[in-house]
Amino acid sequence: MDVWTEILVDATALRAVYGQDTPSLEGINLHSIEIERDGPSVLLRFDLRDFPKKPPKKWTISAFNRVQLSLLAVGVSELQINGLRSDCMINLEITKENGIIHIRSYHGAIKIDIKAEHLLLGSISSYCEAPSV
Repeated sequence: MDVWTEILVDATALRAVYGQDTPSLEGINLHSIEIERDGPSVLLRFDLRDFPKKPPKKWTISAFNRVQLSLLAVGVSELQINGLRSDCMINLEITKENGIIHIRSYHGAIKIDIKAEHLLLGSISSYCEAPSV
């Protein structure tokens, strides 16, 4: 199985935050899915389960404890979405076979299946998530 970060067009920003560690795409909290006809493209925005071992100094000073990514699939040829809840904890799998990137969710409230030509890191940010009571 491919390491998902190697499928990104440019993983420089992600490596700057996580170093050689590859953040897991299991147990992510999906916030949004944006579909654009131009490209066509699909943007997934979600919180990662794992916080970096050595976060940027700005994040440490601000007491941030959650990392949010957006991944942009471009040249989308297939898209399926099934289900939706306000609490969308999912596992995401990203693979590449015969030049086609396959992004799919499993073990969650929403099922996503995307086939695309390219996958870009749209953004990486951090914030302070209040503890659950």
